[in-house]
Amino acid sequence: MKNQVKKFDLFYTIKFVHKNNNQIKLWFARPVKSKYQKIVSFQTNLRSTKKYCDDQQNRILYFDLKYKNDFDVNLAIELSKDGELVSKNWSLVKDSNLKNYLKSESFLEQTPAIKKLTKEITREKKNLYDKVRAVFDFVVDNFKYQYPVKKRGVKHLNLKNLCGDCGEYGTMLVTMLRILGIPAKNQTGFVICQKQKKVLEHSWVSAYFKNIGWLDFDPQYADIEKNKDKYFGRRSDYRIVFTNGFNIPIKPDISPRYTVDFWHKAGLPMTRKSVQVLQPAVFVSKNKIEFRDKFTIKNRSRWK
Repeated sequence: MKNQVKKFDLFYTIKFVHKNNNQIKLWFARPVKSKYQKIVSFQTNLRSTKKYCDDQQNRILYFDLKYKNDFDVNLAIELSKDGELVSKNWSLVKDSNLKNYLKSESFLEQTPAIKKLTKEITREKKNLYDKVRAVFDFVVDNFKYQYPVKKRGVKHLNLKNLCGDCGEYGTMLVTMLRILGIPAKNQTGFVICQKQKKVLEHSWVSAYFKNIGWLDFDPQYADIEKNKDKYFGRRSDYRIVFTNGFNIPIKPDISPRYTVDFWHKAGLPMTRKSVQVLQPAVFVSKNKIEFRDKFTIKNRSRWK
């Protein structure tokens, strides 16, 4: 695959609207390291109280905002995308470092029903490439977009009437790939739309193959654009990844004095110890609060 690299200057801002004497705690995911992205500079207007990494190579910053109302991030980043897929010689990899991307876990439950379905879909396929294509095509052909999602996770999917948002498209595909023995993960971040000069929130899939590494798969965009080849095994546009996988740990634990109701109402599964995903931030507060965020191109003169 031929890599196409471009630098982007982006600005992310959060504004809180609330009464005095409120206190806010914020967790923010710094963009992950990968072959597709290189951070040139990363600056926030506030200093983090704590930094930590999880077992999926996510780097989380924790902020105690106290009475602050604004949080800003300046990000300069080099992003790349792939040319045409040039190899179909895919094979499984045995690597203990990738075992987390094979397991059954919350939101990616390897139920008996989905195991049976995966086996049926791939029964006639003789090589790994064709098996991956079979489950990818199944998700693209059978899913219907629906938002909001009432209950997230594979165990809540109706396999005879599949519907959900980009995250649910991805959970289905990741789970089927893991059943096939392929390390796979959900990727959460933003897609940069160059022509429209805007940034869109999105989630897709990445899977690992021997002697190749991580490859991208986006069943929802393949469905929207009716173009499976464009989103099968390659990153065909510029994207920023903030978090790998699901079940991101929250450190420190959220005190009972703080409410997580904002996120439950928004449909994001969150406990006092973990959150399904950071895209790229979550927060808690003692009292009622309004939250506004925006991801924009900081220096539009760089777009050519």
